[in-house]
Amino acid sequence: MLSRRKGKLSQDPVFIVGYPRSGTTFLQRLLITQPGVYSFPETHYFCVIEKQIAFDRKGRVLPECLNRVWKSLHDKMEFRFPDAELKEITRLSRRKKLTSKALFERIVCAFLNEDLKAAPEGMPVRWIEKTPVHYNYIDRIFDFYPLARILHIVRHPVPAVFSRKLKFPFNRETPLESLAERWGRMIRVIESFRERYPGRIHTVRYEDLLSDMPRELGGIASFLGFDFDPALIAGFDRTASSIILPSESWKLDEPGEAFVNTNDAYRKIIAEADAGAVEKAVKKEMEAFGYRPYFEEERQRQA
Repeated sequence: MLSRRKGKLSQDPVFIVGYPRSGTTFLQRLLITQPGVYSFPETHYFCVIEKQIAFDRKGRVLPECLNRVWKSLHDKMEFRFPDAELKEITRLSRRKKLTSKALFERIVCAFLNEDLKAAPEGMPVRWIEKTPVHYNYIDRIFDFYPLARILHIVRHPVPAVFSRKLKFPFNRETPLESLAERWGRMIRVIESFRERYPGRIHTVRYEDLLSDMPRELGGIASFLGFDFDPALIAGFDRTASSIILPSESWKLDEPGEAFVNTNDAYRKIIAEADAGAVEKAVKKEMEAFGYRPYFEEERQRQA
């Protein structure tokens, strides 16, 4: 929560992670239909922005790296701090008082400030950060926020991989096997963190979320410790503008498909041999989450 009196964020945020094109944006949009739940565009903070930061021996941000940070913020979030804020951040860095966490929270506050000013006084507030590949940085997230919660969404690897290849211009030339291995690695990384942080990571399958939304959202709400009102999902159509940048056209739902499992659509455009190549690369991880071969599911329905 951003306190109107102290200008500080609450220290129990929610981080949504997962393989790209697995429903992370969809889940984020569902959650912010609820009162007191706020979010913003992907920060790419741990995977991109923080890598531009140079630190002194005590972990404070050095001023000479700030121009690189501002460029990364603009490139990834289409965002620039107001001049007065830039001046203050630079001043803090020169005085050796700027940490990476403080810089991250200034970014978050810049996006949430107006929303939280409008929130009713006394309303409990949760904020959500969603950058899919932040599953690689869960240690760092918990360094920043020991009370954070991680929501992980997983999708059958075949439609997830093909959606990534077809929707992302920068992945169209990437071999299927390489994209599949990234799906498998994501599973292995999440499971290793789950062992280290029991009770802190909750996984939901994209397919289960679409087939029984009240049950799955109820489980998520219980994990996060807040009530979820299914009736408010009607406000889903109004949530895109606060979290999707104009350049992220691939995140916009096709008309009428917002609450439809789009997995089946890929059977019309991909070869069974290509699906098999993806599944061969991640067979163990796929079975661990109860996923059957992609084309086998269709044949069983038709039998």
